[in-house]
Amino acid sequence: MRKVTLILSLFVLLAISVPVSACGTEDAQQIKASKVENATFEGTLVCMGCDLKKAEGVRSACKTSGHTYAIKTADGSYINLLENEYSADLIQGGNYSNKSIKAQGNYFAKANMLDVKSFTVDGKAKSWCGHCSKMDGCMASK
Repeated sequence: MRKVTLILSLFVLLAISVPVSACGTEDAQQIKASKVENATFEGTLVCMGCDLKKAEGVRSACKTSGHTYAIKTADGSYINLLENEYSADLIQGGNYSNKSIKAQGNYFAKANMLDVKSFTVDGKAKSWCGHCSKMDGCMASK
């Protein structure tokens, strides 16, 4: 018990003594620069686990844990989708799996994450409808 207490005390002392610069002006500018508003990504909506299993032989657990959908761009990169009501249909895959997609939203480079505002699949545009409280096509054309 004494060893555990001693180790925990050392970690606390180290944490306190490390200078914190996250609130500095330079870091705040870097964080702000990592956000790209109204970014557009085009590619194919794929399950990353299944896609990497085919291409790289990774040990994905999609059958037991569920699929994790992302946009795979022409250069083979994956753009992750922030999980919220705007991206729910895309993250679940469903009718959009392995289809061409063009998605717009705020992109957070440090997290490689797109906060989807709207998307187009098979020529059908979807955007958030406050009246319907879901992503649909009723407001996309207006």
